Amino acid sequence: MKKIVSCLMLFALGCIGFVSCKDDKNDPDQQEEKKVQVKFIAVPAIEGTVDAQMMEKLVAVFTEIRNQDTTHCVINSAGIGTVSLNKGTYNIAIEEKIKNAAGADSIVISSRMENVSVNATDQEIKGKLSVAAADALGKNFIFSEIFFNGETNSGRMMHPDQYFVVFNATEDTLYADGLSVAVTQQICFQNKQMWYDSYYPDRVPIGGFVTVPGNGKDHPVAPGDKFVVAFTAIDHSSVTGYDHAVDLTGADFEIYYGPEEKDVDNPEVPNMLLVDFMTKASYGFFMHPRGYISPLMFKLENGKQETVNKFLKENTSESKTLIPKTATTPEEIVEVQILSVATDRIIDGVQTSDVPQDVKTRVIPESVDRGKFLVNGCHRQELAIRRQVKVGNRIFYKDTNNSSEDMVMQKGQHAWPKGWRNK
Repeated sequence: MKKIVSCLMLFALGCIGFVSCKDDKNDPDQQEEKKVQVKFIAVPAIEGTVDAQMMEKLVAVFTEIRNQDTTHCVINSAGIGTVSLNKGTYNIAIEEKIKNAAGADSIVISSRMENVSVNATDQEIKGKLSVAAADALGKNFIFSEIFFNGETNSGRMMHPDQYFVVFNATEDTLYADGLSVAVTQQICFQNKQMWYDSYYPDRVPIGGFVTVPGNGKDHPVAPGDKFVVAFTAIDHSSVTGYDHAVDLTGADFEIYYGPEEKDVDNPEVPNMLLVDFMTKASYGFFMHPRGYISPLMFKLENGKQETVNKFLKENTSESKTLIPKTATTPEEIVEVQILSVATDRIIDGVQTSDVPQDVKTRVIPESVDRGKFLVNGCHRQELAIRRQVKVGNRIFYKDTNNSSEDMVMQKGQHAWPKGWRNK
């Protein structure tokens, strides 16, 4: 069920207006004055993963945010390229598939930088190169659907029927026990928080997580099968006025916040184990309808409460955060506890946001997702669903660690009523 207070706080943060100025594109002198020479330096995010031969002839694409004009910068074997650009704000992207000796794509070299200001000649911009397998299909559990956007019911914006679907993309039976889904702590449309660089890209601070209960082998998931986790596993469409909501009574698991949150518990659906990490630096576990915090997935040894408690203890650290000033209190730097997960432990994740704000600060590392999935706004009934890959008579889902390619938007969420597997 939605966290009302947290959502209102983030909705208020998201209400930002923009004012743009129109340039005189017909004035050649004005355009000439804006041109600056920029040096782009590409370096491996992890030392030793990219050599000179792999670096040579990579192309960095500079996209000017205001008008979407693109400029290409060819990089040499030392990882350096120069380019002449108009002053402005750019998104920078590198994506190159490197073939192995057999001629098949083996790895993807990529880099993503958003909202980079270009304002001076001889400016140096350094981009980190990530390396990932070109085809990650068939290695673990993945998200096949994520519905965080919500809908409008009888004129009211709400998201009572949020859910996500986890799919077994392998050829083996996997066990869901201990499978955990977290949400990122950094807000993607804001500047980096004070603690950001102390964690990224090796660790991802999270606002909380939910875990499938079980001793380790209580919940087998067959190859090509999936399970559904609902925030509230009831038939939302039966509620008067919820004309665009759906039935989630057939969910395999439910997230229950407890009676103090005035949440609804379906006793027929097992509850996920919940860590709601509410601090001065964290909003806790919930999904924002605009996607300003992103979901990620990792695995614990099992779904026992003591295992969850152990992870919580071992992965909580001290840091500092800035509390902005208010009308009655001054700006303040305070000590806080940060819960984080190691990036190499993350098995799937999707960088989300909305079109108006886009992504200012990446919250899912590129090694997990080098793309992004954007909804058009809140409560538009927009579902993130993976592109299907049909193998024989079985449906699998595309997973190349690039949600820009792997995920598509569907208008309207799916219902998951009782007996959905038999239909």
